[in-house]
Amino acid sequence: MTDFLHRGNQTQSSIQLVNMIMLIFGILMGLVTGPLSNKFKILKLSVGLSTILLAIAGLSLFFLRNNTGIILYALAAGLGMGLWNALDNLLNLKVIPDQNRVAFFLGVYNLGNTITQAIAPVLAAAVISLFGYSGIFIVSFIFSLIGGISMLSIKSLKR
Repeated sequence: MTDFLHRGNQTQSSIQLVNMIMLIFGILMGLVTGPLSNKFKILKLSVGLSTILLAIAGLSLFFLRNNTGIILYALAAGLGMGLWNALDNLLNLKVIPDQNRVAFFLGVYNLGNTITQAIAPVLAAAVISLFGYSGIFIVSFIFSLIGGISMLSIKSLKR
């Protein structure tokens, strides 16, 4: 907020605005998406859409380095994270190939999450040193898009 968006004295209020919007939409999506996903049988589509919304959030700050970009980021990220948090674990359980080994497969899933979270700061530092801070938003967009496309290409799920 301070260095990239040059918010200066408005940094704290901008962060509070983002957090408030993300909290509201995160809770709202948590309440709404589960029943809608079940009713319309769109679990895979919803989880795929969540990462595409996160990709849009990253691009909004890349292109719009002002209040509009910050609000668009917060809306897209709040919707995306709300969808993700509400439905991702259900999707994971639906695609586990052997229901007798759920704990093993969830352990592998958690290991994958942990490894990527450990690698992300190193990758971010490399991207920042090569392309500047704005490169983070493009890398975020690319990885989010790859994640969304990967989820949408799941074939073993009927909905």
